[in-house]
Amino acid sequence: MAATSSFAAPGEAALRAGFANPPPDVKIGCYYYWVNERVDEEGVRKDLQWMKANGITRAFLATDIRNRTRFENPWDGQVFGDCAFRSEKWWRCLRTAFRTAGELGIEMGLFNCPGWSQSGGPWVAREDAQVAPDGTYPENGPCSPAATGYEVDKTRRTAVRRHFDAFVGEILRRIPPEERPTLTTVVIDSWERGRVVKPAGDPRKLSDILAEEYMGELTRCAHEHGLITWCEPYSHSRGGWDGDSATYGAAADEVAAEFWAGEPKNERAKEINAALGAARLGGKNRIYAESFTAGSWTKHAKDDWSFASLKPYADKFFRKGVNATILHVVISQPGDDAAPPVRPWFGTFFDRRSRNAAELKQLVPYLRRCNFMLQQGRPADGRTDTRILPDGTRIRFTEQSLFEVTFPDGRTEVWDPVAG
Repeated sequence: MAATSSFAAPGEAALRAGFANPPPDVKIGCYYYWVNERVDEEGVRKDLQWMKANGITRAFLATDIRNRTRFENPWDGQVFGDCAFRSEKWWRCLRTAFRTAGELGIEMGLFNCPGWSQSGGPWVAREDAQVAPDGTYPENGPCSPAATGYEVDKTRRTAVRRHFDAFVGEILRRIPPEERPTLTTVVIDSWERGRVVKPAGDPRKLSDILAEEYMGELTRCAHEHGLITWCEPYSHSRGGWDGDSATYGAAADEVAAEFWAGEPKNERAKEINAALGAARLGGKNRIYAESFTAGSWTKHAKDDWSFASLKPYADKFFRKGVNATILHVVISQPGDDAAPPVRPWFGTFFDRRSRNAAELKQLVPYLRRCNFMLQQGRPADGRTDTRILPDGTRIRFTEQSLFEVTFPDGRTEVWDPVAG
């Protein structure tokens, strides 16, 4: 990076300083999964201490995830621990997570139901359940049996509010604010829980109904408790709606796309367009991405990753408009480090038992510098790779993964986010 000019433009010094050392509000987050009830308090403390030591300062907790490759899979071969849903141990681990995060200054999010998708649980009565076209009743998941139940009817806000109150609300009642000082966010993942039927006689588009009755109501409930919502506003192959994702996603406070490691031919256009559209419609600057997701079929799944192997995927989606990173995934590990690590079929493993965990020391600073630069100003000329600041400074993330910075007086410098 070139030396600072003696005739620095307004804001130039702050831009240089932020690039070299991004401010604390530029957070690298992670999905933090409790898998197959194999969780204990010592492990939770170690998980969060590990995050902080490696620069991860936002964690989205999904409880009671079940390790299965398809939603239809039998239970054969599943190994479960003793941290059963809503057991005394479960509540102790949850308190420990929130307390430790507060001590370490890690911002916490909480998935709005057990599992990762979508909005349901055993508290949802049949009369409040979702009506799939084939007459079946979808359930939240994938999660352990005690945490599984009907998906809530997303066309009725009264049902959605009862769902919020039964899970998130119960946690907020049992764990007082002083024990969860950094809990800020209610998380709603991608839609994987079946197609919704539009209520008979309602003239609105289904996306408008979902935005008002479902996502809008979750957001209103969260706001009443001083929380915000974070949403992936697109559906996957298991269902969705006959309307636009942008309208639905704009009802959340923050929106996200996703991208996978090991998928060079898959551009994830649907996910990116949904997040960009929701952000534009809702006036949001940050476009998050669930980043480096992987499965058993992808090249860089699980422990087989490095900074060099993941960087091209991040760079590609930075140029497509992503400017805030949530790593997928940190798997909670019990405190007994001599035991085999907990390893589900999905995810690039960024936890403390990953054999390549030391690579985070290079990956996280790189992602923070890129996030900082791409969050400045606003998109220039409708482009996703170029930002313009209030003083006219332009920032472009080039095909060479460098930042081309053009100042108002015409000077152009090239900054390398690897070197800082």
